[in-house]
Amino acid sequence: GRPDPPRALIGRGAAPRALIGCGATLWRPEEELDGCEPEPERGPAADSLPGSPPGPPDGLRQDSLELISRYLREVAGEAQPSAKKLFPGLLGGPGRPGAAGDAVMEKALETLRRVGDGVMRKHELAFQGMLRKLEIQQEEDLQSVVEVAAHVFSDGVTNWGRVVTLISFGAFVAKHLKSIKQEQSISSLAGIITDALVSSKREWLESQGGWEGFVDFFRVEDLEGSIRNVLMAFAGVAGLGASLAYMIR
Repeated sequence: GRPDPPRALIGRGAAPRALIGCGATLWRPEEELDGCEPEPERGPAADSLPGSPPGPPDGLRQDSLELISRYLREVAGEAQPSAKKLFPGLLGGPGRPGAAGDAVMEKALETLRRVGDGVMRKHELAFQGMLRKLEIQQEEDLQSVVEVAAHVFSDGVTNWGRVVTLISFGAFVAKHLKSIKQEQSISSLAGIITDALVSSKREWLESQGGWEGFVDFFRVEDLEGSIRNVLMAFAGVAGLGASLAYMIR
């Protein structure tokens, strides 16, 4: 059977020792420039664990899973970006509690393509270094992405730049899975990233207006300021250090 994910990492901000290396010293949250009031997680929500909540369908999780799955598959070459009407009918209709409208989710996908593709292009070196560290060769190895998610938010700061960085890294991993003929594992990868975001960051996502807030935010924001520090942490983890620091000044 598949090993259980390391639940204690999600949402508690516990950065895994094996992955951090010297990266912890490079993370300076006070330099975050994204203008999106980052707030440390507080109270029970900070200790949320992944899993499907009981009761009616979870619109935020379903929208997030469909969005992330679609983007990962497109980047891996498993889906065509030109496909129309990606969301209607796939997740049970517009009556899902907490769900955004289909038009909003279409715009969210367009935004994720634009912003996420830019992150992968400009910071391919950092992502390659992290991927080498994780040594992902089969589906069971994807649980290491849970640790990356915990590391991205390990200081309690949450912003859209970090959310996009995590999804973009997931897309980078999806391309890797395709290249080693493990594309059937992309669905599991999308679920892991969705749970990491929605289970531990639900309160923040809702406070920012969900995926509609994501679209609005990246209409006007310069992405670089919001992700520079998280990429410096990636550089530290990957042992790249000064060379990447020079590239993203």
